[in-house]
Amino acid sequence: MPYKRGLRDFKAIEITQCGYQNGAQRFSKTQPPPKAAPYRNNLVAFSQYYNLCFVASQESILVHTPIYLDQTLLPPRSIINVASSNSGLIGFIDHAHPHSINQLVVANLGIEELVIAVTDDGDVIAYTTRSIRNEIDHHGSAYNTPCFHHKHIKPYFLRNVGMSTWGVAVHQEARMIAVSSNSTRIHVFAFALTLDLGHHSSALEDTEWVRMSKHDNLLRAGADRSRNLEIVLTGHETNIPSVAFYNSYDRGIKDIFLVSTDIDGATYVWDVWKQKLVTRLTSLKVRSRGWGLACIDPFFLRRAMSTEELFGLNGSAEMKGSLIETTHALPLVPGYESRHFTSRQRRNNHVAIDDSMDVVSNNEDENLDDYVHDPNNEQEEGTESEEYEVSNEREDHLAKDGHGFDESTASATASSMAQASAGMPGAARRLTFCILHTTQHDARLVHMLRGSDPAHAKGPRPVKEIVCRSFLDQRLHPRDRYLAHLQRLNMIHQIPELGIVVVGDQMGRVALLTMTRRQANTGALAKFDDVGFCVEAFLPYSSQEDAGQRPKTELLGVAVGPVQGHEQQREDLQDAGAFRRRRTVLRSQAYRVMLYYRDHTVLSYEIKR
Repeated sequence: MPYKRGLRDFKAIEITQCGYQNGAQRFSKTQPPPKAAPYRNNLVAFSQYYNLCFVASQESILVHTPIYLDQTLLPPRSIINVASSNSGLIGFIDHAHPHSINQLVVANLGIEELVIAVTDDGDVIAYTTRSIRNEIDHHGSAYNTPCFHHKHIKPYFLRNVGMSTWGVAVHQEARMIAVSSNSTRIHVFAFALTLDLGHHSSALEDTEWVRMSKHDNLLRAGADRSRNLEIVLTGHETNIPSVAFYNSYDRGIKDIFLVSTDIDGATYVWDVWKQKLVTRLTSLKVRSRGWGLACIDPFFLRRAMSTEELFGLNGSAEMKGSLIETTHALPLVPGYESRHFTSRQRRNNHVAIDDSMDVVSNNEDENLDDYVHDPNNEQEEGTESEEYEVSNEREDHLAKDGHGFDESTASATASSMAQASAGMPGAARRLTFCILHTTQHDARLVHMLRGSDPAHAKGPRPVKEIVCRSFLDQRLHPRDRYLAHLQRLNMIHQIPELGIVVVGDQMGRVALLTMTRRQANTGALAKFDDVGFCVEAFLPYSSQEDAGQRPKTELLGVAVGPVQGHEQQREDLQDAGAFRRRRTVLRSQAYRVMLYYRDHTVLSYEIKR
């Protein structure tokens, strides 16, 4: 059914519910459900070129071919037992299953689309989706073809970084894979190119990797691409759950920027070739754990004609200082609910709740946050009762007078940003992209301005920040406090053609954000665009929650990809300029969004403009 419009005056995205599969009904006694590793990052992904859905199950990847139109997942067509770099490696979370997958990503590397798995024992494994698709076709194209194991498929890439790996990012044109881990280091693997930098080799002919140092002159120019290079970035002091490249199709492969965030909230922008820290973004909140990142190309921001469209408000608002909060706009969002669905059900008696349901066992609950803690193993943000109270934070923000601005916070943020960039001349002016940073509860969009504004000619440009706090938080019933431990915005997908970023909370909900821009009309910033974002919708629908379709368990992953028949064409990957042309001719696309829960319940949607 189509999603109903909210209270806003501007055109919203179109969302249609495609299908619902109850996890308990997807499997039988003769075919038990696959085991899912708990408390990881995103474990589900779509191919952008084939009708393939990948689901991580401990040390394996299940490959499904969803059925159009409702995106039903039948039993997997094939299973990949991911390769290991070495036997006897030790896991960080689960010693019984050290090779369990922590995150699954599908991305383009040169002319190949890869599915990349990072594991608890420090391995990074990549397979080409083309080889997976070819083997499935070889075994038969019918949906009822028996499932098989990929015994002959070889990994495109296999390396170990020494400790549990979590974040993974890919730079398509520069042919780089960046991986972050609990070692506090970031490993960047730069694949060898052919002599013609405009065309990339399609296979790994040289399996040797050369570890580069900060003092290597060839590395500074980014010129020596005849070998496979490994670059190590150091500077974080704790675990790093997320990294993101800025895939700039204008700047080519000479200037490579990487953004990283750690669980203490420190967010760094790196110049990869120089192995230098360009900027450190300060945290907006004390001990606000960083969980997700996305680098947004300003070209794909949706043009807003008013402040209402820019920030999702139904009234005027002006920027004050360098920060604006849009939290007070949340009640205008379709499907906004301040209470968790179990709390609403208990209050209204609409649906009987099985209080004996034990999604998180006592042992799991006790050890849940071990993997994100420093050696001192400090508690997550207060006691359990404090975790329950933090869900009331939204009410405080919504009750603010005016538009939720805090001049002292804005001034302090601008000052701390300038201080953080001190000693890095011109650094902020070089960054022309936007950074979407998510924590346990909040999302902020940071715009690094560049230009020749006389008012800031002697120093770095101030950072403009748009913040929406606690937008996926919900008030929990006291019996369901344990669910608060799952709260982290650690699943992010971009849909550039629609100007949308999908943000998932491991507690079980997803928000659709529209990234916006509007040219400033007056003042010193007249040459630049104001950037912003607004929360467009929440999934699942509140009606689906009230109907019992959202399970009381963690969200295993969120997959985003084109609807069947709208897939990208592999021929585009053969041309280095294909994505530059894509910037100028944006086709109307229909995308599917799949929410996959730990009990194997599946909710699917189609979104378009």
